[in-house]
Amino acid sequence: MRWNISAQRAVDEVDVMLLDALHANPRVSFEKLGPVLGISPATAARRWQRLAESGRAWVSSVAGPYLSLTLAMYEVRTTPGRALDVARALAEIPQVVSVYATDGAFDLTALVIAADMRLLSSLLLERLPTIPGIATAEAHTGIGWYSGVHWRLGAIDATQKRSVTEGSEDGKGRAPRTREFDDADHRLFLALQQDGRARYRDLARDLGTTEYLVRRRLDTLVRRGMLGFRTDFARTEGGWPTEFILWLSVPHDRLAEFGTEMAAWPSTRISLSTVGPANLMLMAQAHRVDDITTILDRIRDSLPGATVTDQRLVLRPIKSWGRLLNPDGHATGVVPVDPWAPGP
Repeated sequence: MRWNISAQRAVDEVDVMLLDALHANPRVSFEKLGPVLGISPATAARRWQRLAESGRAWVSSVAGPYLSLTLAMYEVRTTPGRALDVARALAEIPQVVSVYATDGAFDLTALVIAADMRLLSSLLLERLPTIPGIATAEAHTGIGWYSGVHWRLGAIDATQKRSVTEGSEDGKGRAPRTREFDDADHRLFLALQQDGRARYRDLARDLGTTEYLVRRRLDTLVRRGMLGFRTDFARTEGGWPTEFILWLSVPHDRLAEFGTEMAAWPSTRISLSTVGPANLMLMAQAHRVDDITTILDRIRDSLPGATVTDQRLVLRPIKSWGRLLNPDGHATGVVPVDPWAPGP
């Protein structure tokens, strides 16, 4: 699915507050959200609609921390001049949830998520290497995912955050990923990929069921840690135009400790441990390119024994959790994230 982006005014401070509140609770009602931000519910709804329709912001369903999945980071060197062609081909695959063009040793970095190791292996060995324009590639299979999906922009205070998250369930916590979707869960997840704030009655219509059953199923999945939601936005307009990917080598017995420590940093987008000599990956957002020195200093001071083995600047995000992005970071369409899609 793709759509056109209309020219509209830039994001302002109230929009950033709205985005920060929706980061904390992506499905909070506008009736609750408006008064917290000092605006009417109608104004909150109208501002969100403008942001969503212009591709500046969106809400998606995500896999909860207890859902059984496997993942890998896939790094690609392309033949000269083919980086964007390969990136677009990768982006059309439903298990390739995010794609970034980077500087450094690799032209592209992609996050691949599959239902099980058999499917992940098929993707890494059979499907992805056959994409025209790939010269060489390396895969790093994931061990542990430590970061969440509720990032902070610092635009709302602690009291406002409590107000918008009160009574919400977000499936927090870490436990073995052993729970699985049934067919109805899968269809609901995919419907919420299109619009994570979709109304219950619209979901019921699209899924051919009742509003009551949709509400009950969604609440149950969230409570059981199988389903969550994330708010994304065009980070250039929100004041975070720069992203880095750092690879670290850390003692294996401190992977979870260091990964959890990095996940708590405000700049962190992804904190992930993998198989290999460079066994911890950090993806961080920043205001400026030279902010990388602050991140490197924090690693040195907070993670004794960790060595940064590689650092890259994201030149352009091509796909972010299913959303296809233009050079400005605006969403132009969606290839729904589907770890359970048929393999090669």
